[in-house]
Amino acid sequence: MSLGLRHRYRRKKEKTEKENRLTVWQLSLDTLIYPAAVLAPLALVPQVWHIYATQNASSLSLPTWALLGCLNILWLLYGRAHKETPIVLTNSALMVLNFSMALGILLYS
Repeated sequence: MSLGLRHRYRRKKEKTEKENRLTVWQLSLDTLIYPAAVLAPLALVPQVWHIYATQNASSLSLPTWALLGCLNILWLLYGRAHKETPIVLTNSALMVLNFSMALGILLYS
């Protein structure tokens, strides 16, 4: 089953035909969420690369990056509890990147 149809299939199984009508908004979100799940972690890669390449973390906040990593743990647990693979994969990647930033701040500030 293709990734874009996963949520539609789940809704179809769980709801009656009348309740299963998806709006254009819902269909659009179902389609756009997968690229967003890939792009969110990729957006942090240049920042992580920069901190380790320059070995300079003077303008970064350790509490912010550590808190973001901890919040990703909660999202990871949420995704596992609800068996939502995209949430688990995205937040696993984000957690690694956020804690990499925190480690870089500890090493280079």
